[in-house]
Amino acid sequence: MKNRIESLLESKLHRENEKILLGIINQNGRELYSVGLDKHSNVAMEDKIFEIGSISKVFTAVLLQTMVRDNIIQLDEPIVHYNPEYQRAFGKDMTLRNLVTHTSNLPREASNLKVKDRMNPYASYESKDLEHFLLNHKLRRTKQKWKYSNVGYGFLGNLLTELIGKNFEDTIRDRICKPLHMNNTFIHINDEHEDKLIKSYQKKKEIPPLSIPSLAGAGALRSTMHDMFLFLEANLGLLNTPLLQDFNLTHKKQHKINKNTHMGLGWIISQDKETGEIIHWHTGGSVGFNTYIGIKKEKQLGIIVATTKKHSLFKLIRVFLGFGQLVQEDIANGVYKVLAPQS
Repeated sequence: MKNRIESLLESKLHRENEKILLGIINQNGRELYSVGLDKHSNVAMEDKIFEIGSISKVFTAVLLQTMVRDNIIQLDEPIVHYNPEYQRAFGKDMTLRNLVTHTSNLPREASNLKVKDRMNPYASYESKDLEHFLLNHKLRRTKQKWKYSNVGYGFLGNLLTELIGKNFEDTIRDRICKPLHMNNTFIHINDEHEDKLIKSYQKKKEIPPLSIPSLAGAGALRSTMHDMFLFLEANLGLLNTPLLQDFNLTHKKQHKINKNTHMGLGWIISQDKETGEIIHWHTGGSVGFNTYIGIKKEKQLGIIVATTKKHSLFKLIRVFLGFGQLVQEDIANGVYKVLAPQS
């Protein structure tokens, strides 16, 4: 099996400087694979840092659930209860549940997002810009239809952390990472991190670290395989943690996206096309990284993928038209196929 997985990963890399990290949790414990990274580095593979992108949304959803548990908020409370000034954008009835399940009718991106640097598209979008968007955006319809929204999750993260009284990074650290002993999941890079950062390149030019100052809840977190192993184990019930019930509640179906896919709290829930098994999953993407997290709870199987491999324009068009998969999904589904006889 190990040789098949290594061959699979190697087959996905076609350009210089492309890298893949793959973590697997199964009946045999943890397995870590790497392709394209320096195996002689002083930094252990499980301690190398990458951007998890929109997998941050799963953390935002878990944060929300911990606050529901502690009676700080209620899932079905109207958003205007907390921010009455945004009634134009949310109406009177849109709730926190709508935000966390992508049924708030907000667009994918804020209409006033002006990209000044393609290598760091969110870096110049500030809190005042988000406020201006929400004050002026008009709710188009009230029917709850699934519509993926980065700006919705960014706003949700801000709302939750304002209620706690800390920034997003500190709130995630205190309420999720510390209980799980995830000591290397964070946003802001310091000197201690520099040697551990996985470098990503665009046409041999190094891509700068992602910056999302006003929409952190949508995709700002960085992590390591060591920490993401802990996150997988906690979601699979393999880790003794007081957050177990919170994780289980995020896994429940909340909204039907289509015939075979539902939305949980943060998680997308669908069936493995090969085996019919239920997968809770999410992808992430930044300029430098493409990531995937997935769990099959009944099989106690979890996967985390982080790659610097980029999508070609042809690939993105096929995905948009519904005829293809994202790079990280393609890798993950290949791994599921290899593991199918064992799982």
